[in-house]
Amino acid sequence: MAVGVGSSVRRTEITKPGTRGVLFEPAEGSNHFAVMLGGSFGGFAEAPARRLAESGVCAFALGYFGASGLPGELVDIPLESLEQGIEWFRENHAGTHPIGLVGFSKGAELALLLAARMRGSIGPVVAIAPSHVVWFGLTAPGPRGDRRSSSSSWSVGGNAVPFLPSAPTFQPVFTEMGLRTDVFFDLKAYTRSETDAARIRVEQAVGPILLLSGDDDHQWPAAPMAAEIEGRMKEHGRARDITNVVYPGAGHVFLIREFVPPAMFGVGGLFDFGGTPEADADAGVDAWQRIGDFLTRRTS
Repeated sequence: MAVGVGSSVRRTEITKPGTRGVLFEPAEGSNHFAVMLGGSFGGFAEAPARRLAESGVCAFALGYFGASGLPGELVDIPLESLEQGIEWFRENHAGTHPIGLVGFSKGAELALLLAARMRGSIGPVVAIAPSHVVWFGLTAPGPRGDRRSSSSSWSVGGNAVPFLPSAPTFQPVFTEMGLRTDVFFDLKAYTRSETDAARIRVEQAVGPILLLSGDDDHQWPAAPMAAEIEGRMKEHGRARDITNVVYPGAGHVFLIREFVPPAMFGVGGLFDFGGTPEADADAGVDAWQRIGDFLTRRTS
């Protein structure tokens, strides 16, 4: 089903065996293509994908859980299903043009993992609030909002992708702003060998990588994890292919704050994302400009 979105973007719902998503195409056409991968809210990252299309990028909001026809929980998601969706996008839209990946939070973890696996099939990668490792999966909310799984988030060939488990002694933290989950992702709680086993081999990605994070993220330590990604790229001689931008005072959802329901923020909100409205807004303006430039190979 295709419908118009404003006067500049065409929206099409994609329902294929194993592939669910929403395609946004600039009305004037485009030579730039990207797959948008949302975070742990599930479903389709429609609003950010539409924003990409408004900047001239043909964007495919590809779902991987939390929607009809997809797994209900973010546990052992087969990477092959995402690869299938990306190849569908290539065959039907991108052709010989590079396909970029844009991921937010768990979607950033996924984007980096896919880029490392698919290598030359993927072009530029934008990872917002990223992770340098694979983490445990997320189930439906249980007591006190705990969603931790004892399994990996991702699988390959029916086998779990190596991951860092959540320590069972950690408990959710609630502030006046809502649930704060960064306690579950305490990097100091793991040995070097445990971390290395779960580390994403980002240096195997062929295209350039843009990392964007806030230094006041209360959902997980995105800025320190971005530094780990940057360091690994440099260790493998890929310094020219990595850009790491950290926004002072910004929280977890600085890029998509305008798309998140207001009830989720502020005193009595559902989540303590960190950041302030002002810092997130400033970071978002800069980040969207950088993303558009990066995906369309323009320079700022």
